[in-house]
Amino acid sequence: MNNQAIGIYGGTFDPIHLGHTVPVKDLAAQLNLDAVYLLPAHIPPHKNSTTANALQRKLMVEKVCHVEPLFTLDDRELNRTTPSYTIDTIKELNNQYPDHTLYFFIGTDSLLQLTSWHKIAELLTLCHFVVTSRPGYDISQLNQPLLNNRLTRNKKDLLLSRAGKIFIGETKQVNISSTELRTRLRSPLNRQNSTNNCRPYLLADVYNYILQNKLYID
Repeated sequence: MNNQAIGIYGGTFDPIHLGHTVPVKDLAAQLNLDAVYLLPAHIPPHKNSTTANALQRKLMVEKVCHVEPLFTLDDRELNRTTPSYTIDTIKELNNQYPDHTLYFFIGTDSLLQLTSWHKIAELLTLCHFVVTSRPGYDISQLNQPLLNNRLTRNKKDLLLSRAGKIFIGETKQVNISSTELRTRLRSPLNRQNSTNNCRPYLLADVYNYILQNKLYID
């Protein structure tokens, strides 16, 4: 793959967990990407609020970046006071790195909703999308003319242009969501390091930060 390339992965990260990072690491390795920017969103357009505040979510992402050399924190969206639209961030990154190809990571669930994204037609002219597998979602449900002719499972197709392809990757999966983790963390029993709890799905530093700051307790 083009070594002048940057991976980008945005999300609420409330909290960030292995279901986020493991598939992205797997796909980044397949594409020979050396860097993936993690972009925690401040006010996601599709959500009313977050449980942890912006600083707490930033610090959790920062802890992941300290442990995983692939990842770099990019907090530009946290510094906004308006909803975070992907196209605004991609335009900024294109201006910042004009010689780089941008690969925007999404899950299969996001792919199925991609045509509802703000200015998606324009966004497809600015970056490639790379899709990580996510349990419970079937790509055969996708029936969108705007997207279907862009889909590929051949990573060499990404080298033919600087934008516009949607690469479908087969990746390792961790069957957990932030919603499920928050539910588990509300239980005093599950907050302990016991069987069938939330601990296996979180990096140790993130887990300890959650405990120390009493996050996700009603």
